[in-house]
Amino acid sequence: MAYTVNKTNSSASPNAYTVQNGVVNTQTDLSLIGKGYAGYGESIAENFLHLLENFSNTSAPSKPIEGQLWWDSTNSKLKVYNGTSFLSTGGSAPYQSSAPSGLAQGDMWIDSDTGQLYFYNGTSSILVGPPSSTGTTNGLTFDSILDSSDNTQNITNIYNDGNRLAIISEDEFTPKTSISGFATIKKGITLTTAISDVKFQGTASDSDALGGVTAANYLRSNANDTTSGTLGVVTDSGMTVGADNDLSITVDSSGVIISNTISDTDITFKINDGGSTTTLMTLDGSEARIGIGTTSPSTKLEISGTTTSTAFAGALTGNVTGNVTGNLSSSGANTMGSLTMSGNIVSQTILPDADATYDIGSSSVGYNTVHAKATSAQYADLAEKYETDSNYDVGTVVIFGGEKEVTQSTISNDTRVAGVISEDPAYLMNDKSEGQAIALVGKVKCKVHGMVSKGDLLTTCGTHPGYAQKAISPVLGSVVGKAMENKEDAGESVILISVGRL
Repeated sequence: MAYTVNKTNSSASPNAYTVQNGVVNTQTDLSLIGKGYAGYGESIAENFLHLLENFSNTSAPSKPIEGQLWWDSTNSKLKVYNGTSFLSTGGSAPYQSSAPSGLAQGDMWIDSDTGQLYFYNGTSSILVGPPSSTGTTNGLTFDSILDSSDNTQNITNIYNDGNRLAIISEDEFTPKTSISGFATIKKGITLTTAISDVKFQGTASDSDALGGVTAANYLRSNANDTTSGTLGVVTDSGMTVGADNDLSITVDSSGVIISNTISDTDITFKINDGGSTTTLMTLDGSEARIGIGTTSPSTKLEISGTTTSTAFAGALTGNVTGNVTGNLSSSGANTMGSLTMSGNIVSQTILPDADATYDIGSSSVGYNTVHAKATSAQYADLAEKYETDSNYDVGTVVIFGGEKEVTQSTISNDTRVAGVISEDPAYLMNDKSEGQAIALVGKVKCKVHGMVSKGDLLTTCGTHPGYAQKAISPVLGSVVGKAMENKEDAGESVILISVGRL
């Protein structure tokens, strides 16, 4: 008949195993032999052998019960089944890539991927160490080393990922055996020089030096201060002075600029004259004037007091009173302005500062009679101003007619021919009249169509308005002038002619 094998702990499930007659029960890793089973001897012997070897194998027993031992032959560790999983015994910790199941409070295990030790607090796995998964040194370490005088020095090292970033010491010394990045160890915290840009980050309440210069040698920005060196502002944007940046000193491509930034304010230069503060010069900001010896200049430049100069160059406007000795010359303008003398101006040659550039008098103000001998003129034609229907190009042939006084020619051999539009008349009549200068006599540029030879008579052209052409059978009064140069093409161009209405 069957029999029952009971567990020691009757509360465990299952708490017993029923063994039938004549068979072997395999519910556990040991064979439970039923009554009348013929091969019982081998099974009993194997059960004893399995107990002796503690089920030694590369894999765990497949049917363990709580309390069962197993020798893990792969890792050479004795493990016990806690009802859920096999755990290492004898002080060794499980070595695997994730937390073992069935951990009890206080159990430890090693992460095989990172080499870090954890303990179970009853809820989760807590890292014991090392802090880095790389296996490198991190955090604080403590050393006793010899200095260059063979004295023992106790130091604290600060590591990150295997690199020594700093050394903490209560004394300053030079290590007897050189340490990379630490030629000299200072009191307090010494940072390594072996790694670039290692520095304290954040805000410090105080410092003995900055950039190797003691703190006392820096200028303050919030209090009055002085310097024994040269103060330089090495930027074109310069510097400003005043609570509202009232004064600006800058540099641009033209040079140095000193300016006030507040609208209509003055710039005043003052000196200490024998203990008395005296205004030397005022730059009037509201009127854009300069006053020397006065704070309220009435002109662009006003000087209060006597001035002395060895030379004066540039344009002079306004009145000059008193005696003038030496040379008085004017350049850069067509007129000096009003020069009042108490008598005649007596001189020798009057010369301009540039050839053929300036006038005597102007179009609005001229001399009455000029008593002189004319010996030459720069240009070659005598011209008179006439109102034209349009603003014609130089060299255009015009006739009397149109809406105004003259208009450009449009027919051949026109006896109404007036002349040619002049570029630079040698003498211009009616110069104050409206219109354009028409050359009547002399050498001028003229627009010509067709081929001509030097000396050919020219008349108006009917096919090309405003052009002259070679005269074939000119009638009286139709001749514009004579060609002064050859024109060998049949097209349009400008040549020199001697103009004359004969």
